[in-house]
Amino acid sequence: REGRPPDWLNTGPSPAGYVSFGKAGNYLWGNMPAADVLNITTNEGSAAKDQDFSLCFAASGDLRNVIKTVNGLPQDYQGQLTLVINDSNPHVAVRNLLLLRMLLDPEALSEEFTAEVVLHTLYSARLTPSQASFVQAWMNPIHAMDDGSSDLFDGQLEFGSQCCLGWLYPRKVASLLKLISNASYKTSQAEENRLNVMLSPQRIDYRERYLWTLRPRHRVGFTYWRKTGLLLPIGQPTDAFNTVNRLMYSEDGEWLLKDIASPVAAWDPLEVEKTRQNLTLPDEDYMGALFFHVKHQLLEFIKRVRRFKLMVFLFSTDLLLLPEVLDFSSSGKRQMTFDRIETSNVMDPLGPSAILAKWGPCLNRNNPHSCLLMYSMNWIMKMPGGDVQSLGMDKKQELMMQVAAYLVSVEWRENIWDLLIAARNFTNRDSTEG
Repeated sequence: REGRPPDWLNTGPSPAGYVSFGKAGNYLWGNMPAADVLNITTNEGSAAKDQDFSLCFAASGDLRNVIKTVNGLPQDYQGQLTLVINDSNPHVAVRNLLLLRMLLDPEALSEEFTAEVVLHTLYSARLTPSQASFVQAWMNPIHAMDDGSSDLFDGQLEFGSQCCLGWLYPRKVASLLKLISNASYKTSQAEENRLNVMLSPQRIDYRERYLWTLRPRHRVGFTYWRKTGLLLPIGQPTDAFNTVNRLMYSEDGEWLLKDIASPVAAWDPLEVEKTRQNLTLPDEDYMGALFFHVKHQLLEFIKRVRRFKLMVFLFSTDLLLLPEVLDFSSSGKRQMTFDRIETSNVMDPLGPSAILAKWGPCLNRNNPHSCLLMYSMNWIMKMPGGDVQSLGMDKKQELMMQVAAYLVSVEWRENIWDLLIAARNFTNRDSTEG
């Protein structure tokens, strides 16, 4: 219309960072696939059945890594499992507390209903009235446990003789929980705010560039999810989802996520594809397959935590301060050590040295498999030559072939020609565009 090419279509270097739209700072959904931090098969092996484990998710974000790790333990696991889950974001802390309250309590309604409520509380903008009432029924008692007399919000719940959930949060988390519980904005207002972010007219260029990367048959499902805000199979009725999910919004009804956020990034697509094949679901509906995959993971988690010996402790503090908080909360007992410490990508802003200095002493020296896990998401944007787009065509083609060869070796043997053709088309496209 303006007679000019779009700003992003140029032959210059890649931008220093990714552009996004929406409320910054709230990463309610993971943007890396769920990881089993224990990976028993290649570490402790058969000895894990009777081994006690202490695991620390020091910058947890959502609960996907916790769920994936618990589901990776042996079915007949007999040891004591201790989980420390921390995230400094108050919204994440509130969500994790409430979701675990629902998942752990054996007095909740049926496991299937609980799994679906948790799924939609995690990933859908609206709930059915019965689901919303269920969430509120678990929220009110937690809020009632806080008398407001301390700078800390702490509590403990026991579920039978084998499972307990404790938390030690700063006052701001309790304040936020109260605001969310008492919020009075309407569903229509919240939905308008969500659409202003997720379907902003100013962002159509970015959305369509993302759609270009998807298989054509997956584009309909992704667009349908953005429009409805519901993680459901295409064709499932949505009229009953008429009550706002207040854990996806601020106390004023502001949509908390950026427009690039998607539940797709939080789960391994190869595993989602296996779920689709096992259930003979239509190939076109990736979001529907994701719904059933996440529901299955949640159901398995519920079954396990209700029979395992489990202690869960929740915190909401800075990752580098958490070791001192743990020492304080142990009240003079022996320093808590861990078999795995997962720190997400916090090494990007802090650097690995600071994390190693603080968390290295917290590893369990009696377990040769104990380790401190870190990864970087921003390395390619900071290191010269880190972004594949800055490399020459020959190098890009070489790297794509290496990726294709790896995928063939682990999962996608039957798709070898699709992978090789995609790699060739990718590099040839770059050599002809611009």
